[in-house]
Amino acid sequence: MKFRNRLIVVALLISIIFGVLYIGNRHNELSEESETGHDNVETVTLWYSDDSFTDFFINAAVAFHEKYTGIRVIPVLVDSSEYLEVINRASVKGDNFPDLFILSNDSLEKAYLAGLASEVTDPGNALSDGYFPKASLDAVTYHNRYVGYPLSFETSVLLYNKTYLENWAAKINAGGSASEGEGVSAEDMDFEGEDMEVITPEVKEDEEEIKNVTYEDYIPATVDDLLAFADAYEPEPNVASVIKWDVSDVFYNYYFVGNYMIVGGDAGDDAKNINIRNNSTIECMHVYQDLSQFFSIDAEDSDAEDVLKDFIDGKMVYTIATSNAIAEINNANKKAKEEYNEQVREAKIHNKEIAENPDAGEAELIDIDSIAKPMEYGYALIPELSSTLRSRSLSVTEAVVVNGYSERKASANKVAAFLANSYSDQLYQRTGKLAASLNANYTDEGPVTFQKEYARSIPLPKIVETSNLWVQLEITFTKIWQGEDADAYLKALDDQMRSQISER
Repeated sequence: MKFRNRLIVVALLISIIFGVLYIGNRHNELSEESETGHDNVETVTLWYSDDSFTDFFINAAVAFHEKYTGIRVIPVLVDSSEYLEVINRASVKGDNFPDLFILSNDSLEKAYLAGLASEVTDPGNALSDGYFPKASLDAVTYHNRYVGYPLSFETSVLLYNKTYLENWAAKINAGGSASEGEGVSAEDMDFEGEDMEVITPEVKEDEEEIKNVTYEDYIPATVDDLLAFADAYEPEPNVASVIKWDVSDVFYNYYFVGNYMIVGGDAGDDAKNINIRNNSTIECMHVYQDLSQFFSIDAEDSDAEDVLKDFIDGKMVYTIATSNAIAEINNANKKAKEEYNEQVREAKIHNKEIAENPDAGEAELIDIDSIAKPMEYGYALIPELSSTLRSRSLSVTEAVVVNGYSERKASANKVAAFLANSYSDQLYQRTGKLAASLNANYTDEGPVTFQKEYARSIPLPKIVETSNLWVQLEITFTKIWQGEDADAYLKALDDQMRSQISER
């Protein structure tokens, strides 16, 4: 072989070798990029099981990447059945498991003991700078550690029909009494009452004029106020009962015992701190039971969804509801205002035609002021039980949890803090869920009231052995509402929870 040909062969071999090396190096680079994202962007995967979060997480991922260009967030909607177990299996196997996931606060102990919930690092000190109420921090606390970032919450508040209360206040100011007017009688309503003091303004002897009351005077601060109003109130024709709520669901009942029933302390994580039956809880449950004698509410006929619909339709003055009521009331108000505006428009057209047509005959003008305006509703904190017994609502908090198996914990913490705090002002409008963070800056009465109630609430406990507390409480409340011995049922529940925890 000629020397020139040998040089060509050698050059070709060198080119092939360099080509193989280049392809090999490029393959390695692509493999690394597939793990961190292209262009050396680190990918953080977020799992969630509630589809209502989808729009929020997608938009949050875009907003986060604009702020932190080196981190990409991939939200993944997964099946809710055996949700935590699926996360655990995937994490243990190291097979496409999440760096972050959304979890209810009552499951945080289970997640932490499985190594799935790691202590957060809280970049930006979001959890220590007053952005979250104590209740939300208690919800994500496990043995004095924060093991999640509070994202959203649920609790219950008192709703009232503002229109009815304004009408009643106007009647009282005009010197009306329960025996006057066209309202239905107490016997025709769904409740029975005993003689109680009527809520009227207190007038001193030296006052020349009686101070007028307003609808706000009939927003009950205590259950005693509620009973006094019910005893005095002359209901309007559409009103079937003064108050009704879902007495079969512990979420709407827990406030009766929430301030005195201890299951794990404020953080719900202390298995040694159990005190379900005590003098205060017994007294509180007697107040609850007495209401069953005053208001005839059938536990089997008080579904929360139906009760809220009846309330919006004007069949009651007060009810207890969760935050879904905000959207329901807003939608109902919008529809009612559209119908009212249409009636007014048609009335004006009718009146104009009569005015312009002298041969209209017996046609009468429509009094536009007589057209019923849409009812208005209001939100208030849950009333105290009495002047000496406090109420305290139950709350559930959805948390953003950093997976203990993740190799990207630093980035995952940044994402979690961003979702829970920095981007919290977008949560309600994109999900219908209320943000735990005070940084959401709510101004409307509904969200503001729910957030105030949440701030003083007691989180659902996270002790694994008390996971059936919810079901057992519903049984206890139902039996006591039906007239069973409150002390006996509280003692049975206390014994059961202590027994379950003793097996730990």
